[in-house]
Amino acid sequence: MTQLEARIQPFAALIFNSERSGRLEELIAPPYDLIDEARQEHLYARNPNNVVRLELNRDPDPYLSAAATMARWIANGTLERTRPAIFLYTQTFELDGKNFSRNGWVVRIRLEEFASGRVLPHERTFPKAREDRLRLLAATRANISSVFGLYPSGNKELEALMAEVANRPPALEAADDLGILNEVRVVDSAAEIKIIQRALEPMRVLIADGHHRYETALEYRRRTRQALVEAAPEPSPSSGSEGCALRSEDYVMMTLVAFDDPGLVILPTHRVIRHLSGEQVKAYESHIREKFAVEEFDDTDAMLAQLRSRGRGHIGAAVKGNRPSIVNLGNQDYMSRALLHAHEEVRRLDVAVLHTLILDEILGITSEMVRRGADISYTIDAYAALAGVASGAAAAAFLLCPPTVYDVEQVSDAGATMPEKSTYFYPKLQTGLLINPLD
Repeated sequence: MTQLEARIQPFAALIFNSERSGRLEELIAPPYDLIDEARQEHLYARNPNNVVRLELNRDPDPYLSAAATMARWIANGTLERTRPAIFLYTQTFELDGKNFSRNGWVVRIRLEEFASGRVLPHERTFPKAREDRLRLLAATRANISSVFGLYPSGNKELEALMAEVANRPPALEAADDLGILNEVRVVDSAAEIKIIQRALEPMRVLIADGHHRYETALEYRRRTRQALVEAAPEPSPSSGSEGCALRSEDYVMMTLVAFDDPGLVILPTHRVIRHLSGEQVKAYESHIREKFAVEEFDDTDAMLAQLRSRGRGHIGAAVKGNRPSIVNLGNQDYMSRALLHAHEEVRRLDVAVLHTLILDEILGITSEMVRRGADISYTIDAYAALAGVASGAAAAAFLLCPPTVYDVEQVSDAGATMPEKSTYFYPKLQTGLLINPLD
């Protein structure tokens, strides 16, 4: 097997040259979907070399500008290439008074269609975001940010290597805006790279975050192959899968974390409905008690405290004109009838209950409307969601308890997917530490 045929590859990453670009803390950014207009403006002002100019450019043609910016940074030495390597990415953080550390291997992994069963999604994606990421990838020919994947635990040789590498001095180190320490260590020994390749070659990978980026990479590969076929209709010798010689487009940058990593945390993703008509509010008030037990509270603090203590199976609700409440579906048969063809692992999820029986059946916000963007925003901040309703900036907020890693794995094993934005793996991988150029 040649190096290019290996499922897991080292790669020569593009990294910021600190002498030319500034402190790494000033150059990194969160993923594009966490950057609103205010954050974008802040990142632009922080440093003229901040990676936001690649990840979420604000120029009239953001894709062309991102490509031109990256080319300029490479030419003037702002970005430089590392030697080919696999990287260990460590994030150290505090959450709810507890300290955590999460480790992941940053690699180039060979793209595979979901039908292969070797790379699996766990939630649905938005068409608009896929198109945006596709246009950026086509323009820059680089993975600006990484897909986040999970792999089964238990390979002792790989675990021993990770423990050894984690004790080495970091090559890159930066604290982000949330105070999370991000460290990158280099693995460029041929023997150590082979250990990682051998261990990860047979493993099934579950996409935790970055579904849009992975699906975009698949589509870009399809389009590139089609263009090659049209340009040279004679078949060329194949050294890879699917009848095509493997090229750089057959790989995507991915950070691979073990399922049992002690720093693997999932936070809830709450739904905020910006606008509801008077008819929709009346429909909620008239029908919510038909299938749900509803307990109202005098204030949101009391409701939140009870929601945290009760956990799974309970949904917090704040709808304009109504007292904050916790709703609980008393009979799961309602979900069995409403999602007749869905897998049982999906029907029992709180997020599926919310989308099916409350958003769709009561409020008339269908799954298709959600996929198109509808009038919904998503947040991990329950207090901010509730404050939006209290101030009149939003019409409703629905608060969820987070699914577990086991839930995510079970849904994927069943060949099913969760609704959009069902999980929020914390912390997010920072953008700008490593870039994977396809050229």
